[in-house]
Amino acid sequence: MQEEDELFVQVIKDSKKRIQVLRLLGNFFNHADFVGVTIRTQIIHDLFETNRQLDFNKLELFHIQYTNSLIDLFQKLKKSKEQQYLLVSNEIYINEDYIKRLSSGLEETKFPELMKSHAQQMSHKIEKLYKILALDLTEHFSWEEITNVSNSVQKEYYRSIPVEQYEQLTCQNRKVYENAFCKFERKLLGKLNILKFRIKFLCGLECNDHVIEVYEFRDSNDKFIFIANEKAFYLLDEKDVNGIDLSKNHSSQNQIITQLKIKNEALKEQLGKIKTTLPDDVEEVLKSYLDKISTVDFLEELQNVDEQTNILKAMLNININSK
Repeated sequence: MQEEDELFVQVIKDSKKRIQVLRLLGNFFNHADFVGVTIRTQIIHDLFETNRQLDFNKLELFHIQYTNSLIDLFQKLKKSKEQQYLLVSNEIYINEDYIKRLSSGLEETKFPELMKSHAQQMSHKIEKLYKILALDLTEHFSWEEITNVSNSVQKEYYRSIPVEQYEQLTCQNRKVYENAFCKFERKLLGKLNILKFRIKFLCGLECNDHVIEVYEFRDSNDKFIFIANEKAFYLLDEKDVNGIDLSKNHSSQNQIITQLKIKNEALKEQLGKIKTTLPDDVEEVLKSYLDKISTVDFLEELQNVDEQTNILKAMLNININSK
């Protein structure tokens, strides 16, 4: 009798340990069916612990047949999930580090204000060129103020375009005024004079270090380009800009920062699902297992070991590393 009592105490003690492991796994996965299995396992345990007239060997048999397999499977799955969680967490951390470094490296220069000043400077230059061409003057002329600004913002702000688009914009065959300083489409120069050289900067484009600046008249929607390496100015027709993005420029670093922030939001959402999302085959077998141990006649079936189909045996063959 004493030996049987000692066996009972040991079986109950081992059962409690298994339930504790189930609870820890349940806290990790936070899955409704797994919680349901843990609760049902506790109910079965309590039934045997409070009813000594029942054969406590059936409780041990239940754990050997079912609980051990369940724990084995979900411990393997937990290890796999922890690896996934770590990989995603590390990617988030690395992205945040890049965001911090890129943000600290951004210049404080306010691009819109800089380009407003740049357009004013360009207006003065064009007006001076007009007088040089119209009056055939030989006075000194320098592009330094223009090129200094363009060079300072080109890499960070000007939009890269493919060679085909660059050629689409620059391959002009129009009547021009030309001297040692510039080349001007005649229609454009006349229009600039009529509209008092009132222009605004629209955007900057670059292709293999060749720069194009796009300007717009303040008093009309007409646009023209400045081809920096040729010091040439041409009006833009609709066919010239077909398929080319002429929207406002934005910092390339800011765009990278924005993309990284969007990526991190998606990764954080993924992180929240890693623990709670189970592979489809595990979901299916877990549900079947819960249904199995929840049936009224389940305890009676425990007596017929040879007739059990032990659902969880199949789970041990699932390739956790591929999930």
